[in-house]
Amino acid sequence: MNALTSLARGFFVSIEAIWIYSAIALARGGDPMLGLTYCIILIIPFITATYLWLRKKPPKNINSVEKWCGILYSFQGAALACWAFDLTTTGYSINIAKVAVEINPLGWPLGALGALTYYAPTIILSYILLFKINQKISHYAAIPITIVALCMGAMNLNAGVGNFGFFIGTTNFPSRIGSILPSIVGGMALVDVAFFARIIGNRVQFNLRSLKTS
Repeated sequence: MNALTSLARGFFVSIEAIWIYSAIALARGGDPMLGLTYCIILIIPFITATYLWLRKKPPKNINSVEKWCGILYSFQGAALACWAFDLTTTGYSINIAKVAVEINPLGWPLGALGALTYYAPTIILSYILLFKINQKISHYAAIPITIVALCMGAMNLNAGVGNFGFFIGTTNFPSRIGSILPSIVGGMALVDVAFFARIIGNRVQFNLRSLKTS
């Protein structure tokens, strides 16, 4: 597991989790049809990721140290995803809904980019410690750096959730389009079930053939 893959995996998983939260929050407190739209959009990357995961063969001879370094570095991607969520919802609240202002003296969007001056050096430093120096002491040194990054990400996530409340309160979905969304979701769900059933069936057949030949 290389560094870029670990970073991307943490970012992708966190974005998917944030998207699920957004869909549930919209369905419960906002426009249910817009929540269904979020579910439809979520299906596309979810199918792609699942398809690639099912087709990918597990790497051989990977040691536990390399595995844990990859997991530790993926948390940096998770923190980046929280920052991206905060950045997106802040942009909506200020530029589109116009119901909030940037309290940072630098103003918007320069104030929002201030977090980047923290995340960029942190990601680079963690990469050097985990994958370049790659010593036991450097691995331990990367742990508190990752914890601080997660704390920063948690603050960004909290701010993003607050900004998302403005989105819930100021958006709605056209009734004509919303009336056909349940049919679209149901159809895509059936396609997903058939798609995954075929992939899993092919994977099981491949494993059975491998056992017979071995």
